[in-house]
Amino acid sequence: MTGVLKLIDRQAAMWGIKDRLGNVPQRPGRLFQDGVAYGPCLLVSRECASGGGLIARQAGGRLGWDVYDGEIVEEIARVEHERRRLVESVDERSRSRWEQTWQQVLTAAQPADATYLHGLRQVVMSLGHHGDAVIVGRGAQHLLPSGCAVRVRVIAPLGQRAARMAEHDHIPEAEARAKIREIDAARAAFIWRTFKQHTESPLNYDLVINTAETGIQAAADIVLAAISAKLGVGPRLPHLPGAP
Repeated sequence: MTGVLKLIDRQAAMWGIKDRLGNVPQRPGRLFQDGVAYGPCLLVSRECASGGGLIARQAGGRLGWDVYDGEIVEEIARVEHERRRLVESVDERSRSRWEQTWQQVLTAAQPADATYLHGLRQVVMSLGHHGDAVIVGRGAQHLLPSGCAVRVRVIAPLGQRAARMAEHDHIPEAEARAKIREIDAARAAFIWRTFKQHTESPLNYDLVINTAETGIQAAADIVLAAISAKLGVGPRLPHLPGAP
């Protein structure tokens, strides 16, 4: 938790500087919707062990953006102090506008999920409002306006994903296959239960990348090219040969 809190503290300080300098609305890739600014962002949805997290980190590193994986987003959403610190970094006018739309998601949720989903929405929309963020998982592509982000779905054949997990976790491939199916099913169920959307529908993404065909580095290059084309934002750091 300490690492997450430090990340939020550092980001909140940077956002405060940008606000004081008046640079937030003028940045490339910003989208204004209902008077609130969003982006630029990269939103990554991925099949388990497809390499989506690696692509997110490579792209984020070259863009100079912080990467919020599914575990970080979920932790912020569940821990009151961290969520409050993040949400309070957004101006009150923007927060009041969000309140008007949150009910659209919450009314479809089970009562037990409503508090968590409210926190999740606060977290994702706050990160999206500040921009310069890579958000991995948790349905961010269904929460933020599509025009403020490049939305990517990363996939790979089950056999390749199982081999990758088996090597990384030092488990039999059969066990890896079962674990992958369980994780993919849980993610798909969450997206359907919360947003009534299918994770595999290509209409929810700007790009669908099969890492079995591209590899991780080429996939990150494709993502960066899409960010440049759609949002007008280029990498701050060049890719160095041999770098991960």
